[in-house]
Amino acid sequence: MGAGFGGLAAAKALAGSDVPVTLVDLNNYHLFVPLLYQVAAAALSPADIAEPIRRIVADYPDIDVVMGKVAAIDAETKSVRLTDGEAIAYDRLVVATGSTSTYCGHDEWAPMRSR
Repeated sequence: MGAGFGGLAAAKALAGSDVPVTLVDLNNYHLFVPLLYQVAAAALSPADIAEPIRRIVADYPDIDVVMGKVAAIDAETKSVRLTDGEAIAYDRLVVATGSTSTYCGHDEWAPMRSR
């Protein structure tokens, strides 16, 4: 789960082995967050820091990419259920869901959550 740096690295490391690899992410692109500020400053185009996941793993035909949001992990049945109802079985599960933003002590800058 997750197509950030950790998820992509794990998927690529497993590619070519005798195990099928399924990469699940909410988005169909990988965003290089460290350069996001340059997009905000109009120094880079958004296309310069975002790459389609399928393009990144195109050289690895045994990696299947699924766009979806994980609703639940059932360790007993070894399956991941997506919000659309799809269930994906697994033998081993890598959870690489990424990082969160920090606001340097200014939590009021964080996006407002629905109340």
